[in-house]
Amino acid sequence: MRIRLGYLRFAVVGNLLLPLMLLVSISAHAGGFMTPEYARAEYRPKTMVVIPPRAEIIKNKVTGIEQLVEEGSIIEDATSIVLKDKLGELGYQIRILTVEEVNADPGLQDMVRRMNERYDDELARMVRKGKDVRARRFTCGDEAQILAARLGAEALVMTRIQASGATGGQQVMAAIFGGSSGFAAMSVGIIAGDNGDVEAFFDGVDGGMSDNALMERPVETMTKVTKKTLKKYPDASEIAKVKKRWPQSTDREVPEAGMSDDQVLADLEALLGEDIADEEEPEVETLDSTASDEEPVSEIAEDEE
Repeated sequence: MRIRLGYLRFAVVGNLLLPLMLLVSISAHAGGFMTPEYARAEYRPKTMVVIPPRAEIIKNKVTGIEQLVEEGSIIEDATSIVLKDKLGELGYQIRILTVEEVNADPGLQDMVRRMNERYDDELARMVRKGKDVRARRFTCGDEAQILAARLGAEALVMTRIQASGATGGQQVMAAIFGGSSGFAAMSVGIIAGDNGDVEAFFDGVDGGMSDNALMERPVETMTKVTKKTLKKYPDASEIAKVKKRWPQSTDREVPEAGMSDDQVLADLEALLGEDIADEEEPEVETLDSTASDEEPVSEIAEDEE
């Protein structure tokens, strides 16, 4: 059984039903964004784990549309393989976390579910303001830290695919009346394991494909889409150019690793116990106490776009 997110919202465009998130992403940008530290290889994790991709596949027919769940699973598996090969060629050490591994471990399954939910919240904003990745404004926080620690990964690779294949009749209609006969769009996010920040975000799209290409040759099809998506992705040692108008550096912080629920509860109980002890101990005032000179605390204004 696969974990399904159901994060897409569809809109009718001409005689096609397309995901709104996809339309926003394609119209906003097709390429990639990185934090300055990631671009300059000051922080560039080499060991990454591909979290099971999430794909939403629909079939455009003359009579309407059909969502393809089983076919989506095929595309997800093919994408994991293609990502491992492509990133491996660039010098990264990649491991695929399979759906079977996730489903065999309830604890791991819960971690992946939480991570997917957190990432999709950030993704909804990233597809609209991808350039904000450069300013380190997106993070998956504890969810990413906990999962990365469990998997022994320096970074997590989060992938989303949105695709639509067209039947022969729909392709003829598209040729006559205009419009796309089919497409496959992909986005890849690189999430730091030590602090959960989104270090890089790349997306791409390939159009004009049929059901046959999407379903009968999934590896070939996703290889083509992945190459377009990661066209500007740097290799493991490459130092990418950071343009002057981009942020030149960010305050990259590495907090303590996320704690389990039991640890949080134990710390809370300990804190409550200290508060009670403090309340029971009377406060003693001395007659010759003097007020200490305190320097005013300056406030730092947040950067505005």
